[in-house]
Amino acid sequence: MTTSELINLIDNTIQEKLGLDENTPLIGINSSIDSMNLVQICIALEEKSEEEGFEFDWKSEKAMSVLNSIFRNPKALTEEYNRQMKQKSKK
Repeated sequence: MTTSELINLIDNTIQEKLGLDENTPLIGINSSIDSMNLVQICIALEEKSEEEGFEFDWKSEKAMSVLNSIFRNPKALTEEYNRQMKQKSKK
């Protein structure tokens, strides 16, 4: 998945164009995404991962870490999604 594909998935999931770029915060005070939208995005990623033959784990310890959050921006979330896809496809 590319970062632009993830941004499109986000826009389609929350049915709003937020003008995100790869470094826009997805969580925190500067985010325009609320917690309900974040959950919807995570569910959409789970569904996409199932279509691609793996299970995306957004509830992991790494995901929940404040300092190293995969939700800090679209680029980080895309990298984690692709990392999990690559790792799970090796099994």
